Amino acid sequence: MANRSYGWIQNPGKFDNLQHVVQILDSSSAQYKLLRDKLVPELIYFKDIKSELLYKLQSNISTFTYSELVGSAKDKYGDSVSSSGVGRKGAMADGLIQVTIPSQNKSKPWTDNWTSDGYLRWAVSLNFVRPDEKSSEFEITQLGVSFSKAHTEKKRDAILARAFLSYPPATRILSILSQNIDHSLSKFQLGHKLGFYGEPGFTSYSNKLMQQYLKSAQEKKEISKIKSDIEGTSDKYARMISKWLSKVGYVEIHGTKIRNDYDKIISGFPTYSITGKGLHALNQSIGKSKNNRVSKFVRWEFFATTGKNRDYLRFRRAKIIKILMHTPRKSLRALMDNLKATGINDSINVIKNDVLGLANCGIRVSIDGNYIELKDKIQDFLIPTLNINNVLKDKHLEKIKEKFLENTSLDPRFISLIEISRDKKQNRAFEIITAELFNTSYNLSAIHLGGGRRPDVLVYNDNFGIIVDTKAYKDGYGRNVNQEDEMVRYITENNIRKQDISKNNWWKYFSKSIPSTSYYHLWISSEFVGMFSDQLRETSSRTGENGGAMNVEQLLIGANQVLNNVLDPNRLPEYMKNQEIIFGTL
Repeated sequence: MANRSYGWIQNPGKFDNLQHVVQILDSSSAQYKLLRDKLVPELIYFKDIKSELLYKLQSNISTFTYSELVGSAKDKYGDSVSSSGVGRKGAMADGLIQVTIPSQNKSKPWTDNWTSDGYLRWAVSLNFVRPDEKSSEFEITQLGVSFSKAHTEKKRDAILARAFLSYPPATRILSILSQNIDHSLSKFQLGHKLGFYGEPGFTSYSNKLMQQYLKSAQEKKEISKIKSDIEGTSDKYARMISKWLSKVGYVEIHGTKIRNDYDKIISGFPTYSITGKGLHALNQSIGKSKNNRVSKFVRWEFFATTGKNRDYLRFRRAKIIKILMHTPRKSLRALMDNLKATGINDSINVIKNDVLGLANCGIRVSIDGNYIELKDKIQDFLIPTLNINNVLKDKHLEKIKEKFLENTSLDPRFISLIEISRDKKQNRAFEIITAELFNTSYNLSAIHLGGGRRPDVLVYNDNFGIIVDTKAYKDGYGRNVNQEDEMVRYITENNIRKQDISKNNWWKYFSKSIPSTSYYHLWISSEFVGMFSDQLRETSSRTGENGGAMNVEQLLIGANQVLNNVLDPNRLPEYMKNQEIIFGTL
């Protein structure tokens, strides 16, 4: 069976579509017959695939492979749409889920393989469908049969409402909202408390910074993009789960209005609150007695979503849960001994952070003194046989993260910057989380701007301002003349401050009391390589302004020094000497 991230779902949300996907694996369902008699004959493009699918459907076979369900993204010539250049819209239908879910694109009646994959993950995560580990085929579960045969919306939603109480992230959202009954929360406030801290697969953006970001947007297109597309992965999970829960009456969604920086009233980010029905369901699912609790359903893939060491993290966390399923209350020392017996030799701080993450994922596990306790019933699950040495792909990276967990007072979410700063695809997360770090740990004002010919981040107080440019590079950031020119342009715009130079007036966010001679520039990256020092000297020479560079480890060390009163953030300008800034070591 291929290794996929079941347990966390980003895009699907329609209950009708989910039920139809489950019904593909129920040969007695109307959807199965519709596929056999109409959808596959009319919509599957490739003759060989159509023939194979029709053979199984006409034989009443109700197990299908991943490729038969999800399909691919190929054009009519059988080439990948990414390589042929036609884009996803040019993909032809070749999967059962693709032709089951109606497309939002009016030019074709089928959906894409990415959406199909999302619905399959959703069905697996709610225990309606399961992959057979040996045959690599998917089959319907007993719960899935009940869901498939629910012939009214009321019965269907009742099954979903119960299933959500077995899905840990859904009960986590309800739990967070139950602790904030007097006010509603945004997806960012929920996302901050959802998932495993310190990992790029569970990023969350600051609610305060995102509100500022939305207020600073000038054009409708940018406003729409910020509201719909710019969010951390945990924020996205929180938004999707909250929408599901609203459809079964557990959560209420509230529209908001804000006044932006151009004195216009615009729609803000929606907020969420728990309903009486949701609170009652949560309390019932927890149960005062062990026998009344709703058991939680997880698969081992649930325990990490991305990164080189994903399978190692999954294995370690799955082992923690398995040990506690056998002995729900256990001393930390005994737990560590049990883990070492399986080849896991991480420090106690790493294990404690795992426990915090498990709790944030919706599994009720906690540390009380020297003991750890699992309060949930967990349905048994399979951990594949793995060689620990083989699945730990980047031991050096894990050791760096462990060093910061053990030796700093930093929120583990910020330690995720160590990994994020090495991933170009996470450049937006790098910008926003860096801004939050300056805001919360350095105790400086910070605003994320990004895009639209504006700096990534502004950091300031009443005495100085810093233009920050973040660079996410796997192997470090070296000199780049074009990006040097871009920084020079920002510095020049800030010095001249005329609207005809930059219509968005981004410099207006700096404090008005900052002296004209107290502005600086700063590059932040995973590390700096090659001739980058030339970029620092040239930028200063061309602008007359001093600046610096910080690798992400020094960024975190500085933040920790501020938290421990070793470094005064108001003296940050003293480090701007057109060279790499070093605060110290751990």
